[in-house]
Amino acid sequence: MGHGGLMHRHTSTDSGYSTREDLDARIEQYRELILASLDGLTEAQARATSAPATPSLLGVVRHTAYVEGVWFGEAITGRSRSELGLPVATANSWKTRKTDTIASVTAHCRDIHERSRQTLAPLALTDVVHGRGARTILSLYTHVLSEIAWNTGQIDVLRTLALSRGSAD
Repeated sequence: MGHGGLMHRHTSTDSGYSTREDLDARIEQYRELILASLDGLTEAQARATSAPATPSLLGVVRHTAYVEGVWFGEAITGRSRSELGLPVATANSWKTRKTDTIASVTAHCRDIHERSRQTLAPLALTDVVHGRGARTILSLYTHVLSEIAWNTGQIDVLRTLALSRGSAD
């Protein structure tokens, strides 16, 4: 198939990128989209929920850092979630704390992002890690990318709802 077709493959010979560079670029793109979703919102808008027992935009942004912390932290290093500064239970990763602000959650995300970069840097896609069972680095990338892509869709909806509420909250 031609350009744009399903069979077109991006390899280092046709795109100038290796698979690793492409994966890293996609992760970075999602990180920026996720953090940018909080731009221009009030604290109330970021914390608002669309229904009882559903996460806020701030909570979903916080959860994306948890995803990275688990899969690029715990799964690689074997360190516990509590050692990594993450909630032990996944259900708690969606919840905002009373002390959370847009600035503090953004800083937390950036810290997790930097730790992920440092942890991944020396590893090849074919390396096998054993922090959460035997997995290749490539499988961790695909897992994180699929989760944060799904979360970004949620974030788009929650941001639209937050903006529709205005600053009256």
